[in-house]
Amino acid sequence: MKKGVILLLMVIFAIGCSSKKTVAEEKKEPAVQYRDDFRSVSPSAKKKFLSEMKATGETASVIILTKGFKGEKVTITNENKVLYSGVPISNLGTGIAGYITINNRVDTKITDESSKKEALIDVENAKKYKFVYVMKDALQQGNPYIITYSNTLRPLK
Repeated sequence: MKKGVILLLMVIFAIGCSSKKTVAEEKKEPAVQYRDDFRSVSPSAKKKFLSEMKATGETASVIILTKGFKGEKVTITNENKVLYSGVPISNLGTGIAGYITINNRVDTKITDESSKKEALIDVENAKKYKFVYVMKDALQQGNPYIITYSNTLRPLK
């Protein structure tokens, strides 16, 4: 009787341990967030920054490259021209790698040479938000980009 119970428990345990493992699906699209709940600069500093970037009008937004850029070639383009082509490196103190003004009436694409992945800043979101923070997470499966749309300017220094 005891041997039967032990055998039955072993069979149940063996069946439970041999479950199929699902393969994580690789994401093709970047992760997208919408946030305004982080620390921001003063309204006068925000106005000054937008003036310096020539982004005060309704047709302009600012892409801010943040953490995760380690010197690989990055290209930012829209349907009209190449806006930026360079090797940004994230500052360990500020977390900022660079920023650029874009026309928010056309789609903007960010690509990098190392991962061969791209992130698309679409017109619908770019029109609604003044700042587009782009972070790169190399540990993330699939597309390494994380895009945060916001109307809040975080401290850059």
